[in-house]
Formats: sequence, C-alpha cells, structure tokens
Amino acid sequence: MATMAKTSGREGPQTTRRLSTANGRRVYLGVILGYALMLPPQLNANFLGSVFPPYRILLMVMSLYILSAIFRRQLKPTWADGAVLAATGWICAAMFVSSDTQQAITASLAHIVDVAIAYFLSRAIFRNIGDLRAFLLLMLPGLLIVGTIIMVEAITHTHIIQGIFSELTGHPVQYGSSPRFGLMRAQGPFPHPILAGIFFVSFLPLYWLAGYKKIPRMSGSFAALTSFFSVSSATLLGLVASIGLLVYSWMTKRVANITWPLFFFAASIVIFVAELGTKSGTFSLFVRFASLNSMGAYNRILIWDYGTENVARNPWFGIGYADWVRPDWMSASMDNYWLLLAVRFGLPASILVAVAVLIGISSLMQRSIDNSVADADVLRGVAISLGVFALGLASVSLWLAVQVWFFALLGIAVSLGQADARKIGRVVHPMSHDGIRKSNSGAFS
Repeated sequence: MATMAKTSGREGPQTTRRLSTANGRRVYLGVILGYALMLPPQLNANFLGSVFPPYRILLMVMSLYILSAIFRRQLKPTWADGAVLAATGWICAAMFVSSDTQQAITASLAHIVDVAIAYFLSRAIFRNIGDLRAFLLLMLPGLLIVGTIIMVEAITHTHIIQGIFSELTGHPVQYGSSPRFGLMRAQGPFPHPILAGIFFVSFLPLYWLAGYKKIPRMSGSFAALTSFFSVSSATLLGLVASIGLLVYSWMTKRVANITWPLFFFAASIVIFVAELGTKSGTFSLFVRFASLNSMGAYNRILIWDYGTENVARNPWFGIGYADWVRPDWMSASMDNYWLLLAVRFGLPASILVAVAVLIGISSLMQRSIDNSVADADVLRGVAISLGVFALGLASVSLWLAVQVWFFALLGIAVSLGQADARKIGRVVHPMSHDGIRKSNSGAFS
C-alpha cells in the first residue's frame, strides 16, 4: 500500500512568510463567501424581479478576482472547466428558447453567478491542500455555532436564526415541513431543512480526513453531524454513506486486500445486478432505502416517472420554469436535482454537470496514487464529500446558497485534482501548522 511523502521543510523564513501572506489573502475570499452562504433568507433583496442574496452580490464583486487569476495565467484549463462552462452556456441558451426574454435574462444571470462564478472563484482560490485546510479552520467557528443552533431548534421546535432576523427585517419565516421522530425539521439559516442537512453533512469527510489534531477534527465532525437535526432522508443517507466510506478508507490502510478498485468493482456489480435482476431497477431501490417512509419513496418514484416523461418530450432545451406535466394531486416540488436540470434546461445541462463531477472525483483519485503527494487523505476526503453530495442529489433539489456550495466544492475538487503532485503538499499556509497533525496517508490503491 502506497504512502505519501512528507512535506518538505526547505522553505526559508522569508519564503514561508511570503507564501503565507499571499495564500491568506486568497483564502479569506472563500471564507467570507462561506459565511455569507449561512446568512438567512430574510436578508435577501429583490430587484427588478430578481432575488439578490448577500452571497450573490459578493460573488459578482469577487468575479474580478477570477479575471485577475485568468489574466495572470493562474488557472490551468481542464476538461471539467469546459464542462461547467458548457453547462452554464446551455442553461442560458435553453432559457431563451423556452421562456420569455425577461425571465430568460433573469435566470441566465442567476445561473452564471451561482454556477459558473461560484465554481471558477473556488478554482482560483483553492490551489493546494493548505488553502483548503485554512478555509476549514476559519469556517469552523461559524459551522459550530450554526450547527449547535440547528440542534437546539429541532429539540425546542423554535426557529431561532430566522426568527431573530424576521424580527429585525419584518420578513416572515417560510416553513412548510412537519415534525419527525418528535423533532422539528430544523432549517437554521436555510430556506428548507433538507438544504441545511445536505450542506452540513458535506463537511464530515472534509474535517475527518483533513489531517487536523483531535480538537479541530472532532469539532468539525460534530458540526457536520448536527445535520441529523434536519431529519431528512437525503441527509441521513449522506451521513450513512459518508461514515461508511470513511470506515472503508480506514480499512484500505490496514487490510492489504481491501482497495478502492475493489470497492468500485463491487459497486458496479451491485448496480448491474439491480438493473437486470430486479423489476424496479437501481433508482427505485435507491429511493426506497434512502427515504424515511414508504410515502416519501413512492413520491420520489412518481417524480422520476413523470419527470423523465417531461424530459422525453423536451430533451434538448427543457421547459424552463414552466409547470411540468404530472397528475393534479402531485406537488410541484421535484426532489431530484439531476432530473430537475434535465426537465428545465434539457439533458445536455444535466449530463455536462455530471461529467464535471466525475472528472473532479476521478482526478482526485488519480492524484492520490502519486507517492509524492503528502496528503492523500485530504484528497480522499474531498472525493468522498463530493461523491456523497452528488449521490444525494438524486433525492433532493438544490437552489440558492447550497447550490453555490456544491459548485464551489466541485471547484475545490478539480483544483486539487489537477495540482502538481510535487507542490500540492508543500505550500506553506498561515494556518498550516495550527491544529494539523503529521501523518502518512494511504493512496487510492
């Protein structure tokens, strides 16, 4: 089993200070955006029929940094970049085909900001593992505070965060969920509990495998585990999948015959058998196990059946924001992000985003095999986080801040996956020695 080379200590004090200052300024942009993603919807502004959350305004301003990075040739183009650009362009074109001009312009600008700018800003900011570690450490206080409040909200059946901001702004709390297991489905600062859950659970693999010492590692993991209090099927699936993959990752470093190629081979066999050996197929089996009750599973199967019929009628450019065809008694909510993209903007949009995700994950796996990489565990953590996130999107939709975080995480994956293996673990960061434990990491082998 391969191990990672240790970080070199050849950088002198002046070099270290110079790298630390440059990296710190860059990462702070990501931290500011990260905290903005946790601001409640009561702070959203409306202008000319468009919603402008604080994060969207920040992204528009921070897009200047992307232009600066491109001008300085600090962004090495990848196939994933092309897929994200193509997906964004297709979404814009599809809206002009399916919708009136005003709605097309509004939707196009929103997706350019929330998808393309979020992705490329992340690509410009996160260039090495030190950047990601610093980001996670600086985000830890906010995640702990918000996560703890979400836990209290669920137990006390009280909207604390949005309740406070509702009193300050006069904008009411929008909530339409019912209690489960005696807990309120807490949503914290997010528009829906499921968004709160899938946002927080994505941090579990990141903190657990970031290489921190015990206190930051356990604190970050605790914050991620508070996602349970959203009491949503997708979140519980994400927790189970993340913990299972973390356990498997631990086993690959201790049992010689347990490898990642074996895992993917076994997963492929399971999918193949499910498709050919069952009447319901892989998706139906997935939603049955992923739902907390039979009614939720049945509803997701109906969404898939009627949603794919809508895609078949409009496979190229979709229907935009028009109402999709379904029985009158079905809700308009479409709890499947991949299907929603195809229904609204056509199959190419959904396929292109999926291709970018696959490229991001595969590049991380490939990079972790190189023995010169000092922190394969970190790469593995990002791969697991993005993979579980993408899997969960088969039973949940995304919008606003959490959609931004998904594409930012994709940008992190692509950047670390294409970084020079000789440099990825060598760059000194202002936070690189604060809470970081020294360890050798096994590769995806």
